[in-house]
Amino acid sequence: MNIGFSCTLWADGERAGHLDGIGIYTRALWQGLSDATQSSDTRFKPYAFGKHLPAMACGSPQVLAKDYRIHAVLSGVLKLPLSNSAAIGHDIDLFHATDHHIPLLRGVPTVATIMDLIPLLHPEWIKQDLKSLKSWLFATSIRRADHIITISEHSKQDMIQHLGIEPERISVTPLGVDPIYFERIPEPQREAVLAKHGLKPGFFLFVGTLQPRKNLPRVLEAFEQLPEAVRKEHPLVIVGRDGWSNEDLLPQLQALQERGEGRWLSYLPQDEVLTLLQSAGALVFASLYEGFGLPVIEAFAAQCPVIASNTTSLPEVTGDAAWPVDPSSAASISAAMLSVLQHSDEREEKIQRGLARARQYTWQACAQQTLDVYRKVLAKNA
Repeated sequence: MNIGFSCTLWADGERAGHLDGIGIYTRALWQGLSDATQSSDTRFKPYAFGKHLPAMACGSPQVLAKDYRIHAVLSGVLKLPLSNSAAIGHDIDLFHATDHHIPLLRGVPTVATIMDLIPLLHPEWIKQDLKSLKSWLFATSIRRADHIITISEHSKQDMIQHLGIEPERISVTPLGVDPIYFERIPEPQREAVLAKHGLKPGFFLFVGTLQPRKNLPRVLEAFEQLPEAVRKEHPLVIVGRDGWSNEDLLPQLQALQERGEGRWLSYLPQDEVLTLLQSAGALVFASLYEGFGLPVIEAFAAQCPVIASNTTSLPEVTGDAAWPVDPSSAASISAAMLSVLQHSDEREEKIQRGLARARQYTWQACAQQTLDVYRKVLAKNA
């Protein structure tokens, strides 16, 4: 079994020096699949869209095309396959598009991982340039895939309802947790990281790119409803790169810092994020929409209490291990923030539930379920 494995966003992240959620998924899945097939005749060949692709753990990817955007238009509007489609078909039995960059290949079955339908359901949350065309091309490329992998039952139901895709063409493979999140960081190391950022344990933590669906303005509103003494003792620490549509948000973050009630730390390396998770009073994850919500499971593994939205995929992922909140209500989020601080018994109980829940999500399981999808698709196309 020869599998073409796309890694465009992984490659982009390697070049930029940090991986987003899809990049993390692609890298972890590659490793999990490689480990699971060491003693078999299954081979994986990396491919990517782009120029000057970096060398990665998977090797140097073969170029699909220099610009995915051009291919998306040509394949969506004119139904033109990649110019090197025939050559790719000689090398592989199946192509897995892991990162929403779905090529049109003639004679090669394609599996596409689609995390969520945010570009279709909430175009107001994505970057505004050519968003109608992007959404149409996205839907077109999804529908033509032979099989779809998604990461939660919620996302699967969205695809059935909004794209009319048959349930049997969609498989759910939940994400996994990097084992490093379970490892306890030595106290001297934790203290050094906190000192570097001028923090002490017990702060509220927000992790995620600053973009509309992450709902940071509502979290700020909820935080400001806390008593002043609580805000001073338990500041709000934001870890996330500046994304888009933040013209009104950035001045609020500046004011938060000037009041001595919080910090915006932008991007941090994984080891420092883990230190913050192990030192926080709670992770506040009041997102408006998530296909899965990997930071929640990572926080569970780090034994960090979690406040999470009660909408989209998050209840499916968190179970009874988080404080559920209405992401549209600052009062709901604020009440949960106070509850985490005031109820130590419930806090410890939820920490243990979260730790047990995190152990259920492994990249090994994700890889095995993905292999099962490959075999199913190849059997159908035999």
